[in-house]
Amino acid sequence: MQNLWIIIWRFSPLHIWHISLIDYSLKNNDKTIVIIWSAEKIDENNPYSLIERKEFLKEEFDDNIIVCYLNDCKKDIDWLNNLNILIKKYSIKEDNIYFLWWDLKNDFAIKVIKEHIQKLDFNTISFVEKTRQKIPISATKIRKLLKQKKYDETEKWLSKKTFDLITKK
Repeated sequence: MQNLWIIIWRFSPLHIWHISLIDYSLKNNDKTIVIIWSAEKIDENNPYSLIERKEFLKEEFDDNIIVCYLNDCKKDIDWLNNLNILIKKYSIKEDNIYFLWWDLKNDFAIKVIKEHIQKLDFNTISFVEKTRQKIPISATKIRKLLKQKKYDETEKWLSKKTFDLITKK
């Protein structure tokens, strides 16, 4: 039996809080799946394509994580079914499944997963919360800083690799 940790975010862009979560999962498990959510969207809240977001993750973590993606769905249950299929692709029935999140009470995806947890085909599913008090940043704030070309301020919230990928655009 192994531990499988799952992290689902938009990563638009990948920032130091995301990196700290992924690093945490890599230190505490056998396998980490990082799922890019809203993969099909490119808009003000998701200015980076799926290819760019994969590149951020690949550049930072190489082959130490499994990078996948989920598109949005009109129905929550359809999204959850897609998540279930995706997890099954990279796991075995006996795996301990851990969803790693920063806010277990208020996040939309966690609410959907908990509401329909019986539909996930795994024996053990746990939710781990790692608050972001020490890193008070959000991708929304970073996108605003980038839009304003405040690169000195932005740079402290991104890894050097991600910062270089974004600013070379």
